[in-house]
Amino acid sequence: MTTILLTAVISSAITLFVVALWGHFYLQPRLKSGLKRELDEEARKAADLIAASVEEAVKRGINEGVRNLPTREMLEETSRSLARSSTELVGERISKFFGKK
Repeated sequence: MTTILLTAVISSAITLFVVALWGHFYLQPRLKSGLKRELDEEARKAADLIAASVEEAVKRGINEGVRNLPTREMLEETSRSLARSSTELVGERISKFFGKK
């Protein structure tokens, strides 16, 4: 009876060891590479979305600024303000994407 139990325990230990090796050397690298690919793709999509919204906001701001400003100094100040706003918008979007507060 002891021999049967000892054989079962050794067999189970060998099985666990083989499964652990398979998980470590085969499954884990595949999962990591798949996750990295998906994360890179989502980051690219987010960057494209942010770029499009920033571009639209800049165009709209410049158009409104040119229409509403009579002097060169006011146009320069609006351009600076628009650049600051765009930077803040991009910063907020990137912070939200990476989960930073």
